[in-house]
Amino acid sequence: MSGRYQAPLTLMRAALAQAADASGARAVAGCQEILAEWAEPVLESAARFAGAVLSPLNIVGDRSPSRLTAAGVVTPPGFVEAYGRFRRDGWVSLGAPAEYGGQGLPMLLAAAVTEMWGSANLSFAMCPELAAGALEMLRAHASRELIDEYASRLASGEWTATMCLTEPQAGSDLALLRTRAEPEAEGWRLYGRKIFISWGDHDLTDNIVHFVLARAPDAPPGLKGISVFLVPKKMPARAGHGLQPNDIRAVSLEHKMGIRASATCAMALGEREGARGWLVGRLHEGLACMFTTMNHMRLGVGLHSLGLAERALQLARGHARERIQGRDAAGSPRAIIGHADVRRMLLTMKALTHASRGLAYTTAATLDVSRHGTDTAARASAARRVDLLTPLVKAWCSDVAVEVASLGVQIHGGAGYVDDAEISQIYRDARIGPIFEGTNYIQAQDLLARKVIRDGGAALRALLEDMALAARQLPPPPHALGLLRAQLLDGGPRLLALANGLLEACSGEPDLIGATAYHFLHALGVLAGGWQWALSAHAAAADPSAPHARALTDTAAFYAAQILPRMHGYETAIRCGAQPIARAAIDEI
Repeated sequence: MSGRYQAPLTLMRAALAQAADASGARAVAGCQEILAEWAEPVLESAARFAGAVLSPLNIVGDRSPSRLTAAGVVTPPGFVEAYGRFRRDGWVSLGAPAEYGGQGLPMLLAAAVTEMWGSANLSFAMCPELAAGALEMLRAHASRELIDEYASRLASGEWTATMCLTEPQAGSDLALLRTRAEPEAEGWRLYGRKIFISWGDHDLTDNIVHFVLARAPDAPPGLKGISVFLVPKKMPARAGHGLQPNDIRAVSLEHKMGIRASATCAMALGEREGARGWLVGRLHEGLACMFTTMNHMRLGVGLHSLGLAERALQLARGHARERIQGRDAAGSPRAIIGHADVRRMLLTMKALTHASRGLAYTTAATLDVSRHGTDTAARASAARRVDLLTPLVKAWCSDVAVEVASLGVQIHGGAGYVDDAEISQIYRDARIGPIFEGTNYIQAQDLLARKVIRDGGAALRALLEDMALAARQLPPPPHALGLLRAQLLDGGPRLLALANGLLEACSGEPDLIGATAYHFLHALGVLAGGWQWALSAHAAAADPSAPHARALTDTAAFYAAQILPRMHGYETAIRCGAQPIARAAIDEI
């Protein structure tokens, strides 16, 4: 199947309602009214834009990637025009703060739209998402002068943004970065090289605002010596006329296996007089500032990955309905969707994708509560839940996207293994998700060490209690949903016991967290997906005449039978601890 992406609006509406209820977001002032009045027109308009404008450009960008010329990066045919429409239609400003000229809609509604952009054209979607993350940093840490100069232009999409972290010798270990910042009378001059900068240069806008990690003179070593600086590609002229070039430029582009339309740049700062920059936040506290953006981007990666999983499902389902192979019991030719194993793969794709949708939307809704909740206690509780769920959404949803896209290729057979097949592109694009914004191993470490062990498992216990509450709303066996109820009620205490065991043992076994974090994250992910399916099944049972009600119930039962048992494997691996890894000599691997 080729053709354009079509947003699964019925499922998205159900997931929005489910997330608003599960998170308590409906109690946030104005949220219920916005969802009631704005959700439908926003979703339908976004679906039209994604399907009619962005989706046709997806293959174009893969086959005619961005290229570097003497004048800078030139994007694929149609991208400049699409971005112009994207900006004029107000999509950049959808979730931006109202005080900066944005529409200020809830993160929950913005999350559904973000999923659509990721489904239709991930390369394109990455560009405005970077600006949204940059606005979070400006709002939390920047001076009034920087906010006045840059925030409204980022919120409107007039300018875009990047995060410049990685250097040739400093990937995830930012303690090794060498880019330096020298003070001058009205700011700073920056010198250094950055690599893997997404959308580091392009022709979509007149200016790009780079947020650059660097070291000031006499900065302490390691992570404590890092500061963040705002470095525009072009500087607004003080007289208000035009833009003046800054000493920062793209010197090369990466040739990637996926997201080829997105220009991934190596950037040079200070080849001449030094790149002009301005400090964001306090000196030597750049990492904390950058994490404001990073946490937003990690949720964005999860949503974009969800979008790719949905697109892979659509492509595979369409192919399976059209591809004739084999015969049915009566001897008539049949489509491959009639084969049991193809149905197993499609159901796995569907079950994992909608579980990811529910989890990502619930996290976005909980973020709304953490910012605008009814009282201090509600906001604090929601913030702890967001901290716990963010690495899960980023890592589990992106790993799910890779699995779902891989199954999509399998269903296509040899036809999916050629460049002409969009499913091939979806698989290649999805593979960046587990790497982006801190690898999934980093997310797993963050989840286990910082979000579970550091607080003694309190946030995890609260989450598992909510999962148990949802499970108890389901009917017991022998009902079709009884297995889902039983596994959730059994799995929560087992996972908590694992967490308590790791909490007790990790201080005496240095490699224990590193050896078990991946398995712990996926055990929680599988369980959290079951939680989302319990909520969906309960809603379907309450309104059996609703669209997809039976399909949701059947897929929830499939999740219980085919996906939740994965937790047993993760549990076994965690109980084995670090020894199976520690015993293997490095030179024998």
